[in-house]
Parts: sequence; C-alpha cells; structure tokens
Amino acid sequence: MTNNEFFFEIGVEELPTTEVKGIIQQLNEKLSESLKTEGLEYKEVKVFVAPRRFGFVISGLSDSAPDKTVEKKGPAVNAAYDKDGQPTKALLGFLKSNEAALEDVKIVDNYVYITKVQKGVSAREALKKMVPSIIYSLRFRKPMKWGKGEFEFVRIPHHVISLYNGEVLDLEIFGLKADAKTVGHRFVMDEYFSVSSYEDYMSKLNKYFVIPELDKRREFIHQQISEFEKQGYEVEKDEELVEEVAILTEYPKLIHGKFLEKYLALPEELVKTTIKHHQRSFTVRKNGKMTNDFVAFIDMPKDEYGNARRGYERVINARLEDARYYYEKDIRVRFESFNERLKEIVFQKELGTLYDKVLRIEELSKQIIEILDLKAKSDTILTTARLCKADIGSHVVYEFPELQGTMGRIYALKDGYPKDVAIGIEEHYASDPTTIEGAVVGIADRVDTVVGNFIIGNIPSGSKDPYGLRSKVDDIYSIIEKFEWDIDLKVVIEKACRLLKKEELPKELIEFFETRFELYNSNIRYDIARAVKSLWVKPLRGILSAKAIANIVGTEEFENFLVGFERVHNISKKHGSVEFDAAKFTQKEEKELFEKYLMIKPVVLDLIDHLNYKEALIKITELRPFIDSYFDNVFVMAEQEDIRLNRLGFLKTVDTLFSEFGDLTLIERTKI
Repeated sequence: MTNNEFFFEIGVEELPTTEVKGIIQQLNEKLSESLKTEGLEYKEVKVFVAPRRFGFVISGLSDSAPDKTVEKKGPAVNAAYDKDGQPTKALLGFLKSNEAALEDVKIVDNYVYITKVQKGVSAREALKKMVPSIIYSLRFRKPMKWGKGEFEFVRIPHHVISLYNGEVLDLEIFGLKADAKTVGHRFVMDEYFSVSSYEDYMSKLNKYFVIPELDKRREFIHQQISEFEKQGYEVEKDEELVEEVAILTEYPKLIHGKFLEKYLALPEELVKTTIKHHQRSFTVRKNGKMTNDFVAFIDMPKDEYGNARRGYERVINARLEDARYYYEKDIRVRFESFNERLKEIVFQKELGTLYDKVLRIEELSKQIIEILDLKAKSDTILTTARLCKADIGSHVVYEFPELQGTMGRIYALKDGYPKDVAIGIEEHYASDPTTIEGAVVGIADRVDTVVGNFIIGNIPSGSKDPYGLRSKVDDIYSIIEKFEWDIDLKVVIEKACRLLKKEELPKELIEFFETRFELYNSNIRYDIARAVKSLWVKPLRGILSAKAIANIVGTEEFENFLVGFERVHNISKKHGSVEFDAAKFTQKEEKELFEKYLMIKPVVLDLIDHLNYKEALIKITELRPFIDSYFDNVFVMAEQEDIRLNRLGFLKTVDTLFSEFGDLTLIERTKI
C-alpha cells in the first residue's frame, strides 16, 4: 500500500437539499465498486458535500492494479482449423485481436482458448476513465439541462479539481477541463485560488469560511449551540433541523434573536412549528419555560450590522401574527363544529369525504370495543373517534398541516374534553400510542384506509406504496403487540369491507395482511416468521407463538416439539378428517397416546387462551415419548380400512393441536 492521494471536486450552482443524501450515498457506493472493478487498492475514501460543491478524496491508493491472468475463449475447433489442420481466418483473427500467437492456443472441450497476462493499468489511467464515468452516472430527483440540452446534471457545474499527488490529472467533465482551482465562501472570497492537496484545500477553505464536510458542519452547529447555552439558555435541539441547516449552509453561523413577548400566550407547539418549519430556527427555554428568544443559523461568517438578525425577527413576528390570528379565529367556536367542514374535504374520490371516513372510524371503533370488551372506555374511545379528524377543518391546521393531531389535542383540552380523549386524538396518528383511545382509533383509522384502498384498486406493488399502506399494517401489528390485545383482526377487516359496501374480502387484501405479518416477525427468525404467518388473524397469538418457538431453539424441548409434530403430521397430512373412535383402539401404545392427548389438550388450549404460549409449547412436548412409542409399535397404515382410517383420524386430531402454534412444516430443520 502506498501513500498516493487522489482529490476531486466539482463546483456547482446551489444544490437542492433533497439531492445531498443521494449524492453522498451514490458516490460512496460507486467509488467502492469502481475501485474494486479496476483492482486498485486504497486505504480510505472520504466523500464531502457542501451547497456549492461536492467531491471526494481517495488516500493510500496503489500505484496500479496488479497484473492478472485472463483466459479467453475463441472459435470452435472445427471453425478454427481447416480439414488439413491449418488455422482458418477465424482463428487468425481471434489471435490478432488478442495479440497472441499459435503457440498460445490450447483446446478445451472442442473450443480454442488462449491464456494471457493482462498488465495492470496505472492508477492515473484508471482514474481518468473511472471518475468521469462515475460523475456522469449519478442520478438525481430533478436534474437540469443547459446549453443546447446536451448536458444534464444536478446543477450547472463551474469548475473541476482533479489532483493526483498534487499534480493535475488531465480529465474533462461537461466540457470543463480539470485544474487545481476552487472558490471560497461567496460573501468572503468569491475568487478562484489554487490548492495542492486535500489537506491544503481544507486549510484554505476553512480560512475562507467554507466547511466542505457535512459531519463537520453538524459538529460546528452543535458546538455553537453549546456555547450559547452557557448563558443559561436551553436550546430545543431538533436533529432533523440541525441536519437541514448543515445541508443548507457552507458556514453555519449562529445568531440570537427575539420575537414579541405577546406571542408566548400562544400554544407552545404553534410557536415552535412557526419558528422551526417556516424559518428553520430553534426555540429556546430558560428554567424550563419557553422564552421569546430564538436561535437561527445564517450562511455567512458574521452578522456585522445585525441585518440578518433583524430580518429573522421581522419574518418570525409576521408568521407568529398569522398563527395568532388563525388560532384566535378557531377558538371562537366549539372544536366539534370543525367536523362540519370535513363534509367538504375529500378523503379519496372513491372513498368519500373525511366526514364519511370519521363515521367509518366510529363504527370500526365500536367493533374493536366489542371484541376487546372495552365497555368501560367506550365513551372516551368513541368521542376520540368522532373528533379524531376535526382539527383538519381548523384554520391553523389548514395553514400549518404539520400540526394535525397536535391542534386536535389542544382544542379538545380547551373545550373541556377528558385528557385521554385529547391525547387520543393526537396519538391515533402515532405508531406507539400510550392511550387506549389513541390505540383503538389508530387501528380503526388504519384498517379503514388499507381496506378502502384495496377495494378501489390502490394496491402497493414493488417499491410503489403512495398511501403508505405497508407501514399502516405494520403499525396495526405494533399497536396490538404493545397493548397485548387478543383481537380478531379479520372481524374488523370484514366490518370495514361492509361499511364500504363490499361483502367479500378481496383475496389480495388477505395476502397483504399475511405477508406483512410474516415480515413483522422476521426479526425473530425468517422461517419461524413464515410458520406463524397463518396466525395473522389473531396477531398477538402469532407474535407470542413466534417468540415462544424462538426461545427454545437449540434445546431438547425444541427437538421434542418439532420431532413430535413431524412424526404425526407427515403421515396424516393428506388425511382430510379428524373423525375417530377411541373404542376401536386395540394396542396399548395408541391407548396411552390417546389418554395423554386427553390430558394435554385442555391444558394447552387453556394456556393458549390465556396467551401463555411459552408454557403451552413446553406442555405439548410431553407428547413426544408417547408419539415415539406409538410409531415404534403401531402400524398406522393397516390393511383393514376402518382401523387405518380411525388411526389417521386420531393422528390428524393430534396434528391439529400442534397447528395452534402455526404451520410448523415451514421451520427449517437445517437451522436447528
């Protein structure tokens, strides 16, 4: 390994924030793949992206790729030689194109082959070919074209740096010849200057107030926040916002401003959303209370005359005034009155309005209450269902859609609704609600959306899932598991279909829920997840069964469980009846297995009904020695038909008890 370094930068017009993560990912993947393909060794690849530039440095790069022996296949023997054994034009042409001679030829399986040593290409030559290819292959969400349309890229490029050990590596991209010059921060040094290496580049750019590396800009933001907090403040840090600021700026510099104190009378969430989403700024607390301070980051070394601070204050105050106006307009009326506006808001064209959806959510919530016997919570659950979408009809949520659910909680509390109702309204959107109200209504809402979309043909395919139906089903399973609800999900789905005037469950819908259930459990073990997917109808039971089976993998109990099942199942799987008459048992071993089964069955089923799959599984393994004794001494496939069918019917009955744990045939024996 040598210390060769290759440094590349392409300077562009302002990058869209949505492209940054994609550029980083693509460059890392493509560089790794290309270096491997070229056979070049290296120590490290580092990718950097800033608003007006991106690139990479490869350190510890080998001088060249190693030589490699290549075997090439030529024409068939009868085409390579004539009847006199002389080489044909086909063979001579093959040899010429590969710079080989007749003595290099060998024949294998009636074909001509040559073996030659391919000299490893130098790093310089490989990079000249590789780098432009990588840059041209980058893909973007919204690329732009320029000139006569012959070029397409994320944004128009202005310069290219290409340095191999400090010397310009001659290459051309988008008509730009590479050199050693770059540019600093637009407000400090917007003139080109030369660099000699990546280290020199970093040093000079820092001097000219550019931090090229995204992670270093994140660190710089956190460092300035920490310094600010030493004054006794507590900045409400939001990592998504930190990331957004880091992507947007070349040199993120903290400024401290204040908004008018009167706006502190607004709900905190409304203030925070206004400041964060519309000005990309952070709210501030002191002694646990929100203050009228805010922290923002400008893309310049300093705000010498305070113009940036005053600009932020002016815009934030204007936005807060808008928020105050809409909020005060909303609270003049009862929260429930917003439901009337839902009659004018379309949920989906074929599925009616949001008001229609709310009515369906109420009915589904009633069904869930009945299944789970939640009568004590019935009033608060149904109130939550009735109001769960009401805030969508408010002025604030119309202007600030990201506050959907949050404003529902605020308005419900302001109108005196129970706390559980208010929190449930907000939490019914969450994948991990804390209230029963939020959980029940959340399941009802998601079931309605999933079933409705399948009925009208909006079925996810491949990577396309515009309505997020996969995550909605995953959330349903997650909520059921969290609250340990033994709910029959199929009953709820059938109710949802009837509410949408569909009497029969679409086959694709059943398969979708089943497939998502398998994936939901796949973190346990994929073959166990497959085995329990048939239990999706009562998801909690499937989840508990999967965990119980996984818990004993590799133990004697697991061996007893699976072997006992297999011996019974393999012989009875094609038998379609569980009919049998114990009075016809003639051998001691079949009577003993029958008696043990009669003892075990009610205990296993009772444990399962009490959701104790762990003990139920251990209990059913007690059948193993009796099953072994049965098969060692009883000939199931007796010639006498009535005895044979009677024995198969009994074994099918035992097999049915094992099926309470799932389709155990799908568990891979090789993984034990």
